[in-house]
Amino acid sequence: MQHGVRTILDRNKTLSILAGSLAPAFVALVPTFTAEAGPAWLEYVGYNALLAEKGAALEDGSGVKVMQAEAGSAYAPNAAWFPHKTFTQGSATASNGTSGHASSVGINFYGADWDAAQTMTHGISDVTIYGANDYIGVALGSSFQKSPPAAQGFDVGNHSYVGGWGNTANDLTYYADRMRRFDYVINRDNTVMAVATSTAGLMAASYNAISVGESDGGHGQGLNTKHGEGRYKPDLVAPGGSTSGSTPIVASAAALLREAAAGTNAIQNEVIKANLFAGAAKTFSGIADGVAYSVTDWSHTTTQPLDQRYGFGEVNIYNSYHIFEGGEFAASTTEPVSDIGDQGWDYGNFNGTDDLYYNFTIAPGQAATELSAALVWNDNVIDDDPSIFFNPASSLANLDLELFDSSGNFLDSLIDASLSTAYNTEHIYLTDLAAGDYTFRLSGDMATDYGFSWRMSTTAVPEPASAAVLGLLTLGAFARRRRG
Repeated sequence: MQHGVRTILDRNKTLSILAGSLAPAFVALVPTFTAEAGPAWLEYVGYNALLAEKGAALEDGSGVKVMQAEAGSAYAPNAAWFPHKTFTQGSATASNGTSGHASSVGINFYGADWDAAQTMTHGISDVTIYGANDYIGVALGSSFQKSPPAAQGFDVGNHSYVGGWGNTANDLTYYADRMRRFDYVINRDNTVMAVATSTAGLMAASYNAISVGESDGGHGQGLNTKHGEGRYKPDLVAPGGSTSGSTPIVASAAALLREAAAGTNAIQNEVIKANLFAGAAKTFSGIADGVAYSVTDWSHTTTQPLDQRYGFGEVNIYNSYHIFEGGEFAASTTEPVSDIGDQGWDYGNFNGTDDLYYNFTIAPGQAATELSAALVWNDNVIDDDPSIFFNPASSLANLDLELFDSSGNFLDSLIDASLSTAYNTEHIYLTDLAAGDYTFRLSGDMATDYGFSWRMSTTAVPEPASAAVLGLLTLGAFARRRRG
């Protein structure tokens, strides 16, 4: 198939469509966009508040190894915009010139040297660049030759391109192989990959990547049914003005957490994702493409852990960073003897049989105005034919997350549950949780490692007994006045 370019309009954004040669129906969409002013989205995602709190001690992505894949034959950022960055060629075929789209993505991801305030991780210094066709068709290995994915070793990657896929049995088989290879690389190399959302497929159907949409909800929505069971996408949204601009904001947040986590279990991609998911804001507002937006209708169900349009919500590095700072708390296979903190995380291993427990307490006179907990595990893709060919096969556990009131007795009554069978995430989100003793229970059907993260905001409230006494005193005073 010959490469060709045409142009369409979608939500008043110009899209170049590159027809690829990897499969009969492969199409990569390349959204163009103008990056929002740095200070605007940095404020929206909580970075300015975090920087004001941490100052010069706040991590900036230094030392984090990143990659950037872009669609089109010209896929390289303009090096003149980034004079102190080192770009390494990842694709076998060099970029045919520079790409304004790649440069704009780079500003949101690792920042232009002339304005360090344009991103959270301007300290990133080394970037490996790929053409999207080459990354999908070569770096992930050849489906036809059964070659394995190449060793990559990146901490964080960004894929700001979306696209469609054919619906024939051959197309879907080929696409499933691509996605399993992608998930294999993420799991093997302990990488966080941020990908632009798409209901049609092409990277967004990955189980192990983070699919990213726009905070104003301008991305496509619906079930992605191209790979595995149908799952709503995206996982997170960000205020980048487009999916291409939003995706590197999430990649930047992941890179900041990756640097901060050095020397701890929080470097695991499952924990980084769980920290980002649990930290996501459910109500948020801002301006995109000059139009104000406000989101107040986030929702989910017991079997669908994410909102159909906004996923876990808008990325918020302030919340996620403080979850990381809360520290690691281990699960117990029996009734816990100590509590977890109001914020924290765990990189744990579920053995496939024994339920795991985490206890916490909301003190008398307090209430949790917000409780957000996220459980994340990978599709542990394996090589099903290691003796001759690389043949990726899915090994995906089904985990459940439940919250019990244990104030009277351990696991006394069920408060909430996340019991999805389609996703490799579970999510509990509650507001106005009363004082008491509570227990998270993690259970499942297969051994797997996982990341579990949570945050809780508490506030003082009148105790019921005090309120009752106050009411009696008031009633008594009123009666005396009537008699007098």
